[in-house]
Amino acid sequence: MRKLLLIIVLFLAGLISAHAQQRKIQGAVKDSQTKEPLPFATIALETGGKTVNKFAADAKGNFSVDATVGSIIEVTYTGYEPQKVTVGDSTNLNIMLKSSGNLAEVVVIAYGKEKRKDLTSSVTTISAAEINEMPSTNLATALASRAPGLEVHSSSTQPGASATVNVRGLNSISQLEGPLYIVDGVALVGDIRNINPSDIESVEVLKDAAAAGIYGSRAAEGVILITTKKPKAGATSVNFDMYTGIQVNNPAYQMLGAQAYSTLKRTAYQDADPGTFGAPGTDTADAKIFNSYELQSIKNGYTNYNWQNAVLNNNAPTQNYNLSVSNGTGSNRVYFSGQYQNQQGILVNTGYEKYSGFLTDETQIRSYLKLGASVRYTHDITNNPLPDEYRESLTESPLQPIYDAGGQPLIVINTSTGLPTIFNPVTLAVDATNVYTTNRTNANLYLELTPIRNFVLRSSIGADIYQAEQDTYYSRTTGPGYSQNGVGEIYNTRSTDILWENTATYNFTIGNHEVNLLGGFTFEQHEDFATDIQADQFPTDLLSYKAIGSGGQKLQDNSNYDGWAVQSLFARAVYKYKGRYILNATIRQDGSSRFGANNKYGVFPTVSGAWRVIDESWMGYKLKTWLTDFKLRVSYGLVGNQNLPYDAIYTRYDPATYPFNGSSVTSGYSVAGTNGVLGNTSLQWEVQHQFNAGTDIAFLNNRIQLSVDVYNKNISSLLMPLPLEPSSGFQTEEVNVAAMNTKGIDIALKITPIQTKTFTWQTSINWSKYKSIVTKLLPGRDSINLALRVGLPPSGTYVNYVYNGLYQQGDNFALDPNGKPGDIKIKDVNGDGKITPLDEVVVGSSIPKGWGSFWNYFRYKSIALTIYSTYEYGQQLNNLTYTDLSYYNSLYGNTGNVTVQGGDYWTPTNTNTNIPRPNAFGTSLKTLPGGIGQGSSYSIQNASYFKIQHITLAYDFPSALLDKIKVHSLNIYAQVLNPFLFTGYKGVDPDVWGADAANEVYPRYRTFLIGAKLGL
Repeated sequence: MRKLLLIIVLFLAGLISAHAQQRKIQGAVKDSQTKEPLPFATIALETGGKTVNKFAADAKGNFSVDATVGSIIEVTYTGYEPQKVTVGDSTNLNIMLKSSGNLAEVVVIAYGKEKRKDLTSSVTTISAAEINEMPSTNLATALASRAPGLEVHSSSTQPGASATVNVRGLNSISQLEGPLYIVDGVALVGDIRNINPSDIESVEVLKDAAAAGIYGSRAAEGVILITTKKPKAGATSVNFDMYTGIQVNNPAYQMLGAQAYSTLKRTAYQDADPGTFGAPGTDTADAKIFNSYELQSIKNGYTNYNWQNAVLNNNAPTQNYNLSVSNGTGSNRVYFSGQYQNQQGILVNTGYEKYSGFLTDETQIRSYLKLGASVRYTHDITNNPLPDEYRESLTESPLQPIYDAGGQPLIVINTSTGLPTIFNPVTLAVDATNVYTTNRTNANLYLELTPIRNFVLRSSIGADIYQAEQDTYYSRTTGPGYSQNGVGEIYNTRSTDILWENTATYNFTIGNHEVNLLGGFTFEQHEDFATDIQADQFPTDLLSYKAIGSGGQKLQDNSNYDGWAVQSLFARAVYKYKGRYILNATIRQDGSSRFGANNKYGVFPTVSGAWRVIDESWMGYKLKTWLTDFKLRVSYGLVGNQNLPYDAIYTRYDPATYPFNGSSVTSGYSVAGTNGVLGNTSLQWEVQHQFNAGTDIAFLNNRIQLSVDVYNKNISSLLMPLPLEPSSGFQTEEVNVAAMNTKGIDIALKITPIQTKTFTWQTSINWSKYKSIVTKLLPGRDSINLALRVGLPPSGTYVNYVYNGLYQQGDNFALDPNGKPGDIKIKDVNGDGKITPLDEVVVGSSIPKGWGSFWNYFRYKSIALTIYSTYEYGQQLNNLTYTDLSYYNSLYGNTGNVTVQGGDYWTPTNTNTNIPRPNAFGTSLKTLPGGIGQGSSYSIQNASYFKIQHITLAYDFPSALLDKIKVHSLNIYAQVLNPFLFTGYKGVDPDVWGADAANEVYPRYRTFLIGAKLGL
């Protein structure tokens, strides 16, 4: 009985103890950064390793559950790292979750910042890591294809080349200027190559009206916000990074050797006049075709001279050094950086050198008052190649010696006239000068006052001062300078842009309602100055352009000015309800000095909204186990364009002479002048009506992220020159009359296929396309010419005759009565039996059908491999350079060497080719309306490409070693730039801006680098 009572007592004690351990746990789930509740977070209760209860928190992130001490509560929420909490003595839990993806990422927007999850507009962020993956002498090229809708092309492959940047298609017929760059509140003039990529924190591309419209008339072609690094709170940190490497020629053109070239030249002269030159290959014929140097080379067994190698600087070095220091202690924070970059060119005496420094300082004077300032100075020097230097090195006769007996570049002189018959392209490389030097200062000063909580007043003034000088000199040893005893030019430009901005922001929250208000006033003034001095007949080449006043004859002495000012008022209101429904409205009024008094002001409103579908209560936690984020966006707004000539509203006066007293002449001015343009004070803003719809979706805890945007821009009041009646005394008048439409789609996809403790694979791809067409031109006219007409893009269209193969023996020569077998055949498009301008049609377009990038990142422990590629497809280029280099014919610019492909020319026994028969004087083609190249689609080539931009292998030293040597971080890497290009295009690079491939002045090359990044 006593045993039974003992068992009962122990049993009851166990029940009481178990009941005592069971307790009601109340908790709240919040964002660790913003402290905002996370509604409907998933709660799982584990006991003994098993899940015994699973449910969702309420709309405010609160939950309640019965649990015992030692049980585990696991909290999960889409887009956040899961967290486990062991139940202890406390019955109240505050569980703070950290974001695992980009939902809490803060994005820089116009005049402020916003969490990415709350964006209502189309904004793409490019991180500092992405920008610095690949070294570049121009920040713009580092942005190429990084953001959907952003199209970037260099003007050349040479170091220091400028770049053309296009955001979301074509936006005007004639008034294109490129996107607006805002760097820490400073509006930049021209390109952005002076900015050190290592100083950049992030770049935001504002693509739709809702994102960019608050910048009004400056946002017609998109806005790119560049945020530089700021000092962060904490002890002093020092970072140093450097790379060095070599550049190796990757020739696009392989030219004929000496023997094949001699055969080509004989064939060309025999074809031109077989009676005069005699039997091909005989000494008599060769003496009439080749000069004495070439004859000697033939006699010596076809000695081959490689002219391309003579102007190449193979294994050209490149180097870059960056040092930055940040001090964030106390109330004063300072960041300083310096850069030195030197990239020697693959062509001799070309290259790019840059010195830059950046200093920013922020001082918290009082808790409510902050003062900040920054200044950036850049000095760079670009040694450009001379026009035709590279091309002439390709076409020079491989039989012709490069240097004379004294080792100097050989110039062949006609003994009877005393004039050169052959100029040596090496003299262009060695003796001529083309130097472009710039000095640029960007400065910004701001004062920020917070008189009450959440109310901020800010005033800033920024300046961009840009000075550039281009110095050119052709010595007597060069073709352009020989007969003129030297030709020199100094061209100076100076631009100043001052931007004063004043803003007030106020935020407040009432229950589920959150409001952000912004108002502001800005004033911007811009001025451009240019002077140009040219002279020839110099007494000596020793001082070149440096003593341009010593030139015996002044060829040019001119100056130019352009200036404008814009005054603006703007406001923005952002409203959020429960964090799920977001509305954003902006309005801006711009007043521009470029317009007459009646149309000086333009008003540009925008409205946008977003719906965070993922945060709806009916999106159950089961769905959220695989759907991380789901948001819909839509926007509509107006954006203006003021980029018309500053004097378009004025009638221009030109110098003129008038008779006086019957015979004398006195100077004066003519109203119409040579330009004959009538000023129009009624000119209005070009206006874009932009619509954008998009979605952001993420799956599997952000392992898959997708953004899709579609847009439509109706652009009206476009400027066009209206022809006037002769009786008016003027030729044209600028009027707002034309219209166009641009529509497109942008897609960005990022995936993490593998993510383990030791191995990660991330990949991203973006794709964009657009279509721009003219919808209206002049009254009663739907075309200006064949390339500019309603239904076609405003630019980039090729209109020409259609190449229809080569004439063969036995063909009908009715369309070309003077033609011969081997000549270009032009298609009779309209079938009228003759070739006339009516046979010209659209033969191609330089606008791609799509473009984008493909990025892959692999990491195994401390080793990382990055491969970045870009692509474009569906576009054509008019490759006149390749045409000229492949066809021996004086009428079209080449009586020198040709490419290996050009050696496969038409002969009676080689008819299966598209290279016309060589002809030394072009007589057989003169009857055609343009003939080859410039006059037909013969030169139009498919310019689609896939390019590996860089491959980088990096290693991070382990923290255990770094701790021993007192180093915060150390990374070393090896990199190859432009290793592979896959394309059917036959020129230097299809990724170079220029519809006619006119920029093929520089060879293609690969770069091999090693580098290191050190943090202290």
